[in-house]
Amino acid sequence: MSHWSWCRGQTEPLAAIFAVSIFAMGLGLYVMAVQPVVPGYSDQSTAEQTADRVWNEIEQDGIVQSHSDADTVGELITNESLPVGKTVAVEVTAVDGNEYRTVETAAFPSGYNPEEGIGTGSDRTELEAYVDEHGPPAEASVATQSVPVAVDHPADVRSGTLRVAVW
Repeated sequence: MSHWSWCRGQTEPLAAIFAVSIFAMGLGLYVMAVQPVVPGYSDQSTAEQTADRVWNEIEQDGIVQSHSDADTVGELITNESLPVGKTVAVEVTAVDGNEYRTVETAAFPSGYNPEEGIGTGSDRTELEAYVDEHGPPAEASVATQSVPVAVDHPADVRSGTLRVAVW
């Protein structure tokens, strides 16, 4: 055994610190690149979660009631089902003949809280008018799901779609 064998496998402390730093930076870049596709962290998952929560608030016995005797979608949705700091547009369509017809729409500005009067009144009216005319912005995340819709009266149930846009 050589008298230098005690130092085999060792390296300079500065080189070791440099190597660990490079590894940590590479790992950080990897995490930043992969983060948008991880479930629960993308805007698309926010739209899907919002659609699920909105559905839980607007369904009555498993059906969206959009006939004249029912509360509107805008009245049923509370700020608990909306993501914090995001603007949300909701649209319910139903099959009418061979095409889909919009039966309910609602839009909620960022920070909507009806209990405190935030985002109510003219803010919602202006946003709904904008969404009706232009639709949600191109960068909005959109989630859709099939839902049954009672159109003209509670017994007139048709196939429909719940569409939720979040931006």
